[in-house]
Amino acid sequence: DLPALKQKIQDDIMLLGNWRKARELGDKRQRDEVFATLVSNCSLYFGYAEELAEYFLQMFSPDQALKFFEANEQQRPLTIRTNSLKARRTSLMQALSARKVQLDVVGDWTKVGLKIFESEVPIGATPEYLGGQYMVQSASSFIPVMALAPQQNETVLDMAAAPGGKTTYIGQLMRNTGTLFANDLKAERCKSLVSNCHRMGLTNVIVTNMDGLKLKGVLPKLDRVLLDAPCTGSGIIARDPSVKVKRGQKDFQEQSKLQKEMLMSAIDMVDAGSKTGGYIVYSTCSISLEENEAVVDAALKQRNVEVVSFTSSVNFGVEGLAKFRDRRFHPSISHCRRYYPHMHNMDGFFVAKLKKTSNEIPQRVKQDRSKMSDHIKNWGEEHWSKEMMDTIMDFPEPGQVPGLNKAMNKKERKKIKRQLVLQERAKAAEAA
Repeated sequence: DLPALKQKIQDDIMLLGNWRKARELGDKRQRDEVFATLVSNCSLYFGYAEELAEYFLQMFSPDQALKFFEANEQQRPLTIRTNSLKARRTSLMQALSARKVQLDVVGDWTKVGLKIFESEVPIGATPEYLGGQYMVQSASSFIPVMALAPQQNETVLDMAAAPGGKTTYIGQLMRNTGTLFANDLKAERCKSLVSNCHRMGLTNVIVTNMDGLKLKGVLPKLDRVLLDAPCTGSGIIARDPSVKVKRGQKDFQEQSKLQKEMLMSAIDMVDAGSKTGGYIVYSTCSISLEENEAVVDAALKQRNVEVVSFTSSVNFGVEGLAKFRDRRFHPSISHCRRYYPHMHNMDGFFVAKLKKTSNEIPQRVKQDRSKMSDHIKNWGEEHWSKEMMDTIMDFPEPGQVPGLNKAMNKKERKKIKRQLVLQERAKAAEAA
């Protein structure tokens, strides 16, 4: 009974949002029980694996999580990007309207985006599309390129480029000047990449078919790199519902290993001394912490980079999570931006912009001491054994230096010896 199940979900969300009311209503369950029931019901109602449903319910507040689940059941609007090398947005709107396409601008934040409400002709087969006047591309995919802000006559790399939506946008912002390297690991995906570059009229693109981790010794030093990393796709569940059951926290952690390697490689290829650039943009279509903030935080520890704001290019989005549950990241992670289906009506996305400060690679990686808690033990009542309770504690006598017999370093031992020497001298002076 889906309506009854939905009502249970809403009731539990209301209880978790106002726990005092739960007591007034006479609900005897503990908070953990209510949360576990909510996870189970959301999993059943929306078709998620319980592990993934719990992950999202912990990431968002319960009412926001429900909105997120509901947004993933709705199709995002189809969006296209005007190719400013070949057309203006107003003239493209007029041409498509004449073909009985109902459309409007995406928003104030982009000058090239259009969203399609209804069309009597296939959007991917109009004369305007075939002539390269626009590209079918999700609105969230505009943001990494806008954050990268490529300049004319620069040398830029799109590290995982196919099918070419972001590559062609970079090319049009560069006005066909400079050099744009577009790389993809899979040869069959490079065909669509080359095809789109030709269709959109780009003449400054060099397409490479290589492992992104091996590009460092092949390409020249770069001004900017865009890494739209391969991810688990937890932000595009509306487009790929199979993510609901085939992804979990283990997948997030495994994917993040490759993402960290690719980001380090991207950083190493950028020239910190570039007069106009020195920037790396890292993005994913995932909203998991492991694939986003954790990857950027690892880069901050292992390379000479800093997270910079890109609000001058894109002035909306939710701040990156500098702290989440028991995880703590560098405070500058808040300059990253998250985009959610239920808040921004676009695919879930994460974007971070890094500025390289030095070409040196730090020899010693900073240790993350926040997790070095293996030596700390929590002594609860279960450890109050009879033997321990009967043990007599020894306290130092007055005048005795405490902690002399404990394991100490050389500096501490010297300090205590010095104290003892001074005490002996004081006694000798009194006796004299």
